[in-house]
Amino acid sequence: MKKISFLFFSFIFCLIFSSSGHTKGPAIITKVGLHQSNKSSRVEIRFTELPDKVPDLMASLQTVSFDLNAILPEKRRKRVKKNKLTNKEYVINSTNFINKVQLYPGDETTTFEIKRQYYSPVNFLRQETPPALIVELPRNYFEKESVQLKPGIIKHLIRTENNRGPVVLHMLEVDPSNKNISFKVGMPGVRAGLKPALYKIKGKETLAQIVKGQMAFAGINANYFDVKLGNPIGTLITDGTWITGPVYDRVAIGFSDDNKVFIDQVMLAGSVTTHRGFRRKPRAMIEIDGLNTALHLYNKTGLFTRNWDEKMDLPKGKVALVIKNNSVKKIENENVEIPEDGYIILGSENYLSSVKKRDRLKVEWKSNPDWSEVKEAVSGGPYLIMNGEIYVDHEKQKFKFAAKDTFAPRSAIGLDKNEKLFLITVDGRKPGYSVGLTLKELAEILKKLDLKEAINLDGGGSTTLVADGGIINTLSERHERKISNALLIFYK
Repeated sequence: MKKISFLFFSFIFCLIFSSSGHTKGPAIITKVGLHQSNKSSRVEIRFTELPDKVPDLMASLQTVSFDLNAILPEKRRKRVKKNKLTNKEYVINSTNFINKVQLYPGDETTTFEIKRQYYSPVNFLRQETPPALIVELPRNYFEKESVQLKPGIIKHLIRTENNRGPVVLHMLEVDPSNKNISFKVGMPGVRAGLKPALYKIKGKETLAQIVKGQMAFAGINANYFDVKLGNPIGTLITDGTWITGPVYDRVAIGFSDDNKVFIDQVMLAGSVTTHRGFRRKPRAMIEIDGLNTALHLYNKTGLFTRNWDEKMDLPKGKVALVIKNNSVKKIENENVEIPEDGYIILGSENYLSSVKKRDRLKVEWKSNPDWSEVKEAVSGGPYLIMNGEIYVDHEKQKFKFAAKDTFAPRSAIGLDKNEKLFLITVDGRKPGYSVGLTLKELAEILKKLDLKEAINLDGGGSTTLVADGGIINTLSERHERKISNALLIFYK
């Protein structure tokens, strides 16, 4: 009797699972295929019947997984059985973009996992003949996700790739015409109410500290700077006061009181006329080509205020005219103190030999182009986009570091054709996440985004973008680097 019962149930079991009608039995995976090219990578999972829907995706940077049970027809959501005759087809290894595909059957779920070298979009397609689920990972993609932080301020995340790997960009799109928005230079130690004459340029803070200290909504790192001393290199203007002058006539970006944006290569020339006694006719004319700029970055004569430092050690062969109330109080040739209510003029002994103690001086500055309307400005370089076209002039602006094949984290700023301002950072030095960009590659992306003007800013470990109380980009170093200055965005 026991033998008859066993044979009867065995017959029923075999009858159910040998039925040719797919509507009565559980769905079976019949084949798994992998096809890869320069345009895309495709995984094909064939079934005995078409899945009801595409799966819900679970993904990390290098792994894509989903549950096959959940996409089967409602009445077939049982354990997907492995076809033992083709078991080897469910594990595929590769040295291309997709490294491995594998099936993990379980009691309640059947997980299908795809291992990839780095992030890429995932597209699902249900194929009717033969019944299959197609998983496509396109290459050379360009994805953008956007969210509004404030009216007039939009945050963008861009994912793309090049021949070295994945690239991630973070951007703030800002509408200068919004009356609630204003721009200002951010500097270490500067707090609300402090006058520009008291700013100290030889200092460093993180961008997060600068943004918080000046109670701004957002900010991006700006000028290049002396890593040891902290002094910025190139144009820096705040509250209408030139803090530092241009270097090699490099490009800068400036803002007027009504948020008009200026992007141009800037030159600043100073001239000093000297008078002695009661004579009205000038006795001598002195040219000044550096303002609070390191000695090796200008040609003849530099002017230094307390923004630079309280004291200064003079190199051999240099003299300093100590000026207070537009009069020469001292002429020093060793260490010199920079007066709070004055300045010093530093040059060679020969060039300044015509100036004597108690001479009266008059200093005049002229910028080309005329930036008298500019109230806030930071410097960068080289150009990336000019008049809507790619224009990377690193040699012209004397950037020795900007080799064509140097890919790194980047910071940039620019305007599109609708006069929207873009603050841009590129994550870099993170294999498998974002490898960084060369200057030309960055320019190509900015052209794709339809920017009409754009300039590079200090990058590498300095690259930082802060908004709404947090750091937006992924830092290339373990900790946020201290920087010399920033461009800040304020929101009323």
